[in-house]
Amino acid sequence: MGMKETASRLIAKYGQAATLSRPGESTVDEFGNPVDGEPTLYPVTVVSATYAIELQLLASGWLETGDQRVFVSVDGLSVEPKTTDKLVIDGTEFETRRISPLAPAGEVIFWEMQVRKYV
Repeated sequence: MGMKETASRLIAKYGQAATLSRPGESTVDEFGNPVDGEPTLYPVTVVSATYAIELQLLASGWLETGDQRVFVSVDGLSVEPKTTDKLVIDGTEFETRRISPLAPAGEVIFWEMQVRKYV
């Protein structure tokens, strides 16, 4: 079993279902105001954890209290996550702050996302 399969298996075993929500194409109404299109929803499996708070990351603005570190399985995911995507976990919507693939030898094993509760 390769690393990708192992990561997907562990995320499936210890993770939970979530939804990656990609915003729809915006249009403009008759008054010139932007109107968001319907989002495209992608089912994903994730493992989520809070960050260990490091003062230098908080001070620099990279991290806020409550940010979540989320590992997203590539198993069944047909798109690459983007920073414009939102992640819905247990009915709570999070905005994407940062995305990083774990991709040794060019093959994505899983996606690591930093997400923040959307307000």
